[in-house]
Amino acid sequence: MKLVLNELFTFRCMQTDPNWSNFLYDASTRQIMLIDFGATRFYQKPFMDDYMRVIEAATRNDRQRILELSRKMGFLTGYETTAMENAHVDAVLILGEVFSVDGEFEFGKQSTTKKIAALVPVMIAHRLCPPPEEIYSLHRKLSGVFLLCARLNAKIDCRPLFQEVASNYKFD
Repeated sequence: MKLVLNELFTFRCMQTDPNWSNFLYDASTRQIMLIDFGATRFYQKPFMDDYMRVIEAATRNDRQRILELSRKMGFLTGYETTAMENAHVDAVLILGEVFSVDGEFEFGKQSTTKKIAALVPVMIAHRLCPPPEEIYSLHRKLSGVFLLCARLNAKIDCRPLFQEVASNYKFD
């Protein structure tokens, strides 16, 4: 999780393929090494500034700020139904839960996937515009990390990991 946060917000460069055979772990140095750069993606600073703001808003359960930023970033047009706006904001809050929980987040017991899946029909029926192009690769990686952590029954205190990255983040 720490690597993903650093890829996003420190390097703005992410290996977007969630296949873990793209990495090697050196136990002697405790370093993860990327060995396949084929699916590496760079993200523009303005996009990442706003994405950081969205996650920060999610950790504070700030529905209005999530909605404002989602319109600014192009997730929403501003003409969506209330049902679509609520589904979108709920999805963001669900994804941000991992960074807002005090203590360890138990990935093996989480219901993130089920909660998001329940919102998909509303979003499909009411979406007026596709999400920003950058989000497809970014969310592919995030979902892969969530699934890996769930498979490992990982328990990770993600909030301080995010807070560290957020406190060091420099906005333009």
